[in-house]
Amino acid sequence: MKRSLSLIVLLIVTSLGCAANQPRVKAGGDVYRNDQVADFLRETETADSGNVYTIGIGDRLDVIFFVQKELSTLDLLVRSDGYITLPYVGDVAAAGLTPMQLDATLTTKFSEVLRDPNLSVIIREPAQKIVYVFGQVKKPGGFPYETRVSLLQALALGWGLDRGAKTAHVLVIRRVGPERIVGVEVNVSEIMKGHNVQQDIWLRNYDIVYVPKTRLQSTSEFVEIINDVLFPPVDLMLRGWQTMVLWQQLDYLQSKD
Repeated sequence: MKRSLSLIVLLIVTSLGCAANQPRVKAGGDVYRNDQVADFLRETETADSGNVYTIGIGDRLDVIFFVQKELSTLDLLVRSDGYITLPYVGDVAAAGLTPMQLDATLTTKFSEVLRDPNLSVIIREPAQKIVYVFGQVKKPGGFPYETRVSLLQALALGWGLDRGAKTAHVLVIRRVGPERIVGVEVNVSEIMKGHNVQQDIWLRNYDIVYVPKTRLQSTSEFVEIINDVLFPPVDLMLRGWQTMVLWQQLDYLQSKD
C-alpha cells in the first residue's frame, strides 16, 4: 500500500507539471495560478456539470441488456479497485468514467462476443460524496457531504486553518477523467476578506484541498509533503482516485524513476 501511495504522489507531481528548481505553477499548464481560477473551472466544467455524473468507488450500477436480457446484471458494486465484473468480459474499469463512457466501453467489449449488443448503464445508488482536506488545517481527513460544498466550507469541515497556513496558495486537486489530474491555486485569504468571492469554488466529489505551510517551489519538496499527507488516509486509495488507466500510468512513471 505504501508503494501505491508513493506512485499516486508521482502521478500528481507529474500531472501538475512540476520540475526541480522551477516554479510549481505554470500558466496554461496542469496547475492554474490563483488568477486563472476561471480557466480551471472552464476546463473541468463538463466533468463537474450537474448533468454529467462520474462513477466512483462504492456506486451501485445496473447494466441492462435490451435484447440479451439474461445478461443484465443488477445492483453491481464498483469495487475498491475501481472495477466491476460482468459475464464474458470479466473485469472492467468503471471508476472515473461517466455512465455514457462505461456504456461505450462495455458495448465495445461485448461486441467481441455478441452481435450488436444493446445495453445501458444506470446508476442504481451513488456512493456517499466526500472531499479531502489536508495540510495546515486543524482536522485533516475526508469529509462526507450531501449536496454541495464550497472551498471555504470544506476548510471549515477541517475545523479551520492551522497556524502557519499559507492561505494565498491553497491548492485544489481534481481528477477530471481517468487520465487527467488538474490543480488550481486559490488565494483563500482574499476570499475571507470579501474579495474575489467567486473563487470560493464549488468542490466536486473526491476533490483534494491542500493547505501548505509555504509556497512549494520544487518537485522534491512537493513529493515529501504530499507523501506525508496522503499516507495515513488509506480510504483515499479506495475512492475515486484509482482506475486501471491510472495504474498503467503509475507503473510507467515508476519504471522511468
